[in-house]
Amino acid sequence: MPHPVYLLIALSLVSSAGIGAVLVASDDAPELTTFEGTVLHAAWNPHFEIAVAFEVRNASANVTYTVELGPPWWWSAVGLPEIHVNDTLRVEGVLENESEIQAYTIWINGGDAFVIREAGKPGWAEMASGRPDEE
Repeated sequence: MPHPVYLLIALSLVSSAGIGAVLVASDDAPELTTFEGTVLHAAWNPHFEIAVAFEVRNASANVTYTVELGPPWWWSAVGLPEIHVNDTLRVEGVLENESEIQAYTIWINGGDAFVIREAGKPGWAEMASGRPDEE
């Protein structure tokens, strides 16, 4: 029968290797997709009076996505403009599943680009912790 200390060492090595693989994978640049459509619905957060998720439809592609723009307190803090039903929203982001996009950059009605987040830790994670990103 193996000694219990060897078993603990083996488990710790396997666990740390698994964590390392996850960290490396999460640091890779995400595969971004671009989508443009008309806003059908805005999900509001009454505490911040800000919409935080939108249903956007591209009729020619016959597809509708839910687009998430980060937590409402962050959106309010950085002063992103309001997005309304029937606005045209172009989104560059990560396709989470068949119907959700985590927005990285948005364009409202063909205007200037608003960077929501970049690869790695989103801006709201740093603001929430109160500490700068440690690389």
